[in-house]
Amino acid sequence: MEKNPFYGLMSFKEATDLWGLNESTLRKAVSYGKFEEGIDIKKFGKQWIITIAAMEREYGLAPKKD
Repeated sequence: MEKNPFYGLMSFKEATDLWGLNESTLRKAVSYGKFEEGIDIKKFGKQWIITIAAMEREYGLAPKKD
């Protein structure tokens, strides 16, 4: 089985859509120090990336889509 180096990563947009949050919620969490840059989150240009593990730690398991 081939390993995907991007498995477990998602954009803030994907994360907020999946968890039903406002995108500003994650930006505020970053400013409050809830996520560690380089471990939980990383910014590429204007785009933030977050790990699924960090989202689950802070907001619980992602809701199942119907």
